[in-house]
Amino acid sequence: MTQNELIIELNNLTANWLQNVDENCAQHLTTDRLLIPIIACITQGTTTKIEVLTKKALNAAIKPEIIVEVVLQLAPIVGILRVQQALECLQQCFDKEHIIYQRPTAEAHSNYGAQIQAKLYGTEIKDLLKNLPDKAGEFIPTALTEHFFNDFYGRILLSVADRERYELMALITLNVEFQIKAHALGSLKAGNHVGELVWSTIQLLPYIGFPQVINAVQLIQQAYQTLQNSK
Repeated sequence: MTQNELIIELNNLTANWLQNVDENCAQHLTTDRLLIPIIACITQGTTTKIEVLTKKALNAAIKPEIIVEVVLQLAPIVGILRVQQALECLQQCFDKEHIIYQRPTAEAHSNYGAQIQAKLYGTEIKDLLKNLPDKAGEFIPTALTEHFFNDFYGRILLSVADRERYELMALITLNVEFQIKAHALGSLKAGNHVGELVWSTIQLLPYIGFPQVINAVQLIQQAYQTLQNSK
């Protein structure tokens, strides 16, 4: 068997699985159904499918500026290097499709992200890290506010609910349970519906597997119950 034959074997084995997930998620999700696989690829550090997935999203009339903004929002989650690799793939796709990216100019005020952080998360991280030595407990929360929330959330091309939802999908892919719990709650507070978050997680199923999805949907449901109990 050649390497291509092995990939064909995998594709044949998983084709029904992919189709089943897509068809069921299509009943609950719109454009996110095409953006979530891109998020999964970038978060996992694999670029082989990004150009194909980007073209699929473009063919579904998702604006290139939206796709780019979703990718940029992943930088504070997965780091600059993985996002840079992904943007190179996006640029190749745009060049082939003769698409010119129009950088959004409208932005919210400079402290907008900090206000959103306070509303959704309060001082959770500051309290959690306050006992770190050598002023690290001061630096990390301040950097989080400035470079996670203020730098990105002020770009108004995506709503807060969108950003929270896409971040949550990346965190689920990374399988960081503490952050999943926090951002599931934050995502719900931002206006996302619990069913949308669950089905968005199900869209990740072929890319991250059953164990992580089953764990994540339970955490989302628990966050929903916590929010309901607090009312």
